[in-house]
Amino acid sequence: MIVSSFFSKLSKKERTGLIVAGFIVLAVFVDRLVLNPMTVKLRRMNREIILNEKKLSRDLSNMHNKDVIESEYKKYKDFVKKSPVSDEENVSSILSEIEGLARTAGVNLVDIKPQVPKEVDFYKEYAAEVTIEGQMEQIVVFLHKLNSSAQLLRAVKVRLGLKQKDSSAVKASMLVTNIAM
Repeated sequence: MIVSSFFSKLSKKERTGLIVAGFIVLAVFVDRLVLNPMTVKLRRMNREIILNEKKLSRDLSNMHNKDVIESEYKKYKDFVKKSPVSDEENVSSILSEIEGLARTAGVNLVDIKPQVPKEVDFYKEYAAEVTIEGQMEQIVVFLHKLNSSAQLLRAVKVRLGLKQKDSSAVKASMLVTNIAM
């Protein structure tokens, strides 16, 4: 009643202006309370859709390459197995592998000093300081066999020098490493 009496006292121009102002205020409230949150949510959902589409396309390409990935995995899975044996057994296995490679390459194994295993992130690094003597060809064969061994041994640091001034024999010192999970 108070509203209708107030409304009846206004002139036609004022009533029209009040109605237009009311619609504008109502439109602003609807925009701020309904439309704006909806557009924000729609934009966020569109970004999520784009991100999920990219993930899906990457996953689909992985699915198409499944056979290739599985064959690569099978090649390396024996090397990545967690080692249930102790550090001493791993070191012993590495040292016997180095001795066997030296024997087959025809080099003399002068000295071999195992190092303390280092714990690095999710794996252990085993190392041994190795000194060998032989002809240069034999040392090259030994290094090749070492770097292509089944235990994935690597010669990290190699120092070469003559065994004696007048001889063709070479003395090589190297740090041999192996990684186990």
